[in-house]
Amino acid sequence: MEIGKLKEIEMPLLARKRIKFDLEHPGSSTPSKQALKEEIAKKYGTKPELVAIRHIYTRFGLQKAKVIANIYEDEKTLKYLEPPKGKKSEPKKAAK
Repeated sequence: MEIGKLKEIEMPLLARKRIKFDLEHPGSSTPSKQALKEEIAKKYGTKPELVAIRHIYTRFGLQKAKVIANIYEDEKTLKYLEPPKGKKSEPKKAAK
């Protein structure tokens, strides 16, 4: 997995940094979000818990992707600004 930086935007009011980059993954499938978080954290010297992957754009047949990620300064801001992930619970239907 090879990360090439495209753009880095500092957002001091939101206490985060947005990075957009190209990702090359020859000979393998698109990496998981967890693997990307660990790689980004290692490159930028932060904890993986403070990295949020927003999008991974891939094209069919190519082993390249464009990734948009946010790196937060603290966990409180991350939980406040990032939407919760996971399945939404369905409301229970009333018995007739």
